[in-house]
Amino acid sequence: MSTQKIQITLTPEEVAALSVKSKALGYNVTKYIKFLVAREVIETVEEYPTYKMSKRLEKLTEKAIQEYKDGKAVLLDSPYDLDKL
Repeated sequence: MSTQKIQITLTPEEVAALSVKSKALGYNVTKYIKFLVAREVIETVEEYPTYKMSKRLEKLTEKAIQEYKDGKAVLLDSPYDLDKL
């Protein structure tokens, strides 16, 4: 997993408020901000809608899963391998 560094600018008042909250949880400000971001991401992911498959697509999916379990699946190294099937 690759990471990315993000820089933010906060006012002294924002840092003080974050410091109070972070200390109450036993974090430093940086870890508390990472916690807040992670919590926000989880909430966003939980809100993604789910859709029911049509009966036709459900049957095709079940068939594909069974074919995979039966060893009929073929591993492709690239899209060009489709020509070899």
